[in-house]
Amino acid sequence: MLDRARQVLVLALFIVLAGSGLAQADGFVSMPGAKGKNKAIKLQMVKYEGSTNGVMVVQVKNTAKVSRTFEATGLFFVPKGDPEAAPQRLGASGPFVELAKGKSIVHQENMVLQPGETKTIELEVFCIDSHRSSPSSSTEFRIAKNKLPSSLRRELSVSNKAIYSENAGDLSKAKPAVQSNMWRARDKQWVPIEG
Repeated sequence: MLDRARQVLVLALFIVLAGSGLAQADGFVSMPGAKGKNKAIKLQMVKYEGSTNGVMVVQVKNTAKVSRTFEATGLFFVPKGDPEAAPQRLGASGPFVELAKGKSIVHQENMVLQPGETKTIELEVFCIDSHRSSPSSSTEFRIAKNKLPSSLRRELSVSNKAIYSENAGDLSKAKPAVQSNMWRARDKQWVPIEG
């Protein structure tokens, strides 16, 4: 009777953990690189908070035996589901926030990860498809297999940095102009991308 009770308890615990996401399979994927994959750095989606633009929370893990640098430039996120009916894809832009362990919050453009280190970060993301509807916090996304095309990455990097600078680094003030710039640059360099 005790063994049966243990089995029921283990099954109930598994269901609770699975429902909470704690028992999920390893959802880390290789970081898309400028030329192929950066297999040492892995990313895992946590959640999206926003609409036309917002914050994508991800976990970043260094699986190498040496330190590696994470840089979000060119990363984009594809909504799950039928591309013909899906909302806009989201592109990372500008400084991101490392979720602080203390009271300090640091905005940065890249981050060094020590061997085996995993960090949770918030990426500033913006819609890149002006012809589609806006996503919401309930939209499920996945990490695109490749980064945005190099010419589009370069243009967005330079122009969005200028916008952040014009707004004295104030992300909330810069967001409307960065969003408009994302759409403008994407429409100007319309090439097929994943999703």
